[in-house]
Amino acid sequence: MRSIHRPRSSTSPLAPALATACALLLALAAPAQIKKGRWDQPSDIPEGWVVHNSRYFQVQSQCGEEKAERLAEHMEMMLRVYVELFRPDKSMSSKKYPIKLFESKRLYMAYGRVPESAAAYYSRGDGEMVCYDTGRWMDEEEAEDEAPDAPITGQPTAEDIVRRVERRYKMDLLGTAAHEGWHQYFAWYVGSWVSMPSWINEGMGDYFYAARPMIENRRIECRRGRMNDARLPIIKRAIENDQTVPLPQFVMYSQREYYSNPSICYAQGWALCQFLLHSGNRKYEQVIPKYLLLVRSDTNFENVTKLAFKGIDLKELDEEFKQWLRELEMPGEEEEEGGTRRGR
Repeated sequence: MRSIHRPRSSTSPLAPALATACALLLALAAPAQIKKGRWDQPSDIPEGWVVHNSRYFQVQSQCGEEKAERLAEHMEMMLRVYVELFRPDKSMSSKKYPIKLFESKRLYMAYGRVPESAAAYYSRGDGEMVCYDTGRWMDEEEAEDEAPDAPITGQPTAEDIVRRVERRYKMDLLGTAAHEGWHQYFAWYVGSWVSMPSWINEGMGDYFYAARPMIENRRIECRRGRMNDARLPIIKRAIENDQTVPLPQFVMYSQREYYSNPSICYAQGWALCQFLLHSGNRKYEQVIPKYLLLVRSDTNFENVTKLAFKGIDLKELDEEFKQWLRELEMPGEEEEEGGTRRGR
């Protein structure tokens, strides 16, 4: 810890005791020394942790073997989804990619010193994904009283409302891992340390967050293109209030600009990727795959953007994109016929 030196005249007599107390609290809050990256030796594994190895991943779990195996299985399936959509021209490394699964948010944050809102992150420098058990796993059947669409009979109580809000905004662990796994795959696929445009990097992460891979007849099937119910209400409100960024500017946003307005930019990035891949326009469907191929050999994003969107008027695309969003149903709303949500 870096010490802060103040003039002697302003130092309280209690300062040494307070400093000692603060140091003790930090020591208690932080997890024991944990090795970053892969754990290749038995001595690397801290007490209370287990390691589960799959073909491409090493899940280091503080939550037991069963959850480690489920997380590894999900990521193996998601990796195949990434590869199917963005086929590489090189083989994946035989070295397994490490994922750390902490049992609590407190220990996770003490290890990574990450923002309060982040349920997981991928560190390219450390070569690992880090997450914690959020308590919500998409492969689990939801309890009837926790299901997002479970009816509330009578006048809802304050507890009913709080429970629904907490449930809707609690991050799904497997979805979050799929988002961060995309960052991991993207870094390997592109092979550059240059920061990639956030509208694709974060937008596709949220696109994969909503994916539901499953095994059917020994083959992996994936419901790709499901709506991200956390992002959709935000972008629809932004459209109504004229708060979105015009696409000609948005696709050129730097990471700093993107992160300066994260709520709307994350929602718009997801929605743009969703629209391009599922609007039904074949020209639009090719934009993201073409962009990723181009950016592997050219980090001039202005050139890459012009080539990827060649033949597409971005101002017209912006209007079409907004109209598409206006027509989407909000999460939980149903169409008049069929009883299914649009975009599913």
